[in-house]
Amino acid sequence: MSKRLRILHVIETLWLGGAQRLLPGLLKGLDPQRFDSHLVALHDGPLRQEFESARIPLTMLSARRFYEPRVVASLVRIIREGGFDVVHTHLTGADVVGRVAGALTGVPVVSTMHNIPYDYDQQKFHRRLLQRLTARTLAVRLVMVAPGISSAYERQWKIPPSRLVAIKNAVPMEPYLAIAEGVADGLPPTVTTIGRLSAQKAHHILLEAFRLVLHKRPDARLRIVGNGRLEAALRQQAFSIDIAHAVTFEGLRHDIPVVLSETHVFTLSSLWEGLPVTAVEAMAAARPVVLTDVGGCRDLVTPGVEGALVPPGNVSALADALVEMLGDPDRQRLSGRRGRAKVRQEFGIEQYVRGHEQLYLSLVAPERRAEIVAVGDQRSSV
Repeated sequence: MSKRLRILHVIETLWLGGAQRLLPGLLKGLDPQRFDSHLVALHDGPLRQEFESARIPLTMLSARRFYEPRVVASLVRIIREGGFDVVHTHLTGADVVGRVAGALTGVPVVSTMHNIPYDYDQQKFHRRLLQRLTARTLAVRLVMVAPGISSAYERQWKIPPSRLVAIKNAVPMEPYLAIAEGVADGLPPTVTTIGRLSAQKAHHILLEAFRLVLHKRPDARLRIVGNGRLEAALRQQAFSIDIAHAVTFEGLRHDIPVVLSETHVFTLSSLWEGLPVTAVEAMAAARPVVLTDVGGCRDLVTPGVEGALVPPGNVSALADALVEMLGDPDRQRLSGRRGRAKVRQEFGIEQYVRGHEQLYLSLVAPERRAEIVAVGDQRSSV
């Protein structure tokens, strides 16, 4: 038996998203003396290169549907042949097949719930059944990415509180902490949003709000970073409401610190969230944030301190908050400074990694746990 605890991470896709941005930091941050991590992805994506360049062992399964017995069988084989101690799943499709594979092999499964189950009732019956049934019966722990989202799973999925554990989302902050407070002179008042162009992020609400912003600040500009299936419709919307001249769709960007250094106000118009990684990055960059009051956003922002919270779907409230923040450079700097201090203290990568290490160790037998801890202690004293 390996002296290290072997963790198999299973993720649905390697396309850019909050879960995918968090995972490299976790896998690279785990103590290599005590933990041995491997990754399985059900679907390929542009972030594959990042995992491979970090020399994280990666297996692609090329799933075709939401649930496939073939994929479950492959995971069962990987778990058994690899002698894994814990399976950790990320995103819905991976949650379901990973939990079933864990049950078939007797290996404990934890699932990180990266979002609240906002649209659960609108999904197809078999998806709802598989999600909730496997979460309630096959996952030993559900990881909440912010304390504020636990109640949704207790209420909607009837998950006992004893099986919920909160580990706040985090990002490697050094590239963002290096950004100077404030924005260089000469740039127009700039609002930036970063995220998939999907129904969750409600960019259509942001575009309508920005139309109102331009009535009071015709010099303002909106940068939309990210891609997704709604891009064509959103571009058409910007054109139809006559704001295309002030909006840029920038697609995927791999230089987010540069984007944020050119941003006066960061915003999300989301209808639901877990705890948005992009907002943590913006706060680490000392940028004031205007977020919708959903999911874990209240864990990030105290209204009037680090930024503003507005009701989801409320065009006029979002526009008013953006205009107010854009018009007050002193408040921008103060809110940005406070936000940076908050995320440095509460959302650093170290607390995120240590929280997962403690969780993994709690899931194995006491003698196995003692062995792993002892090995790490011996090596660190050498």
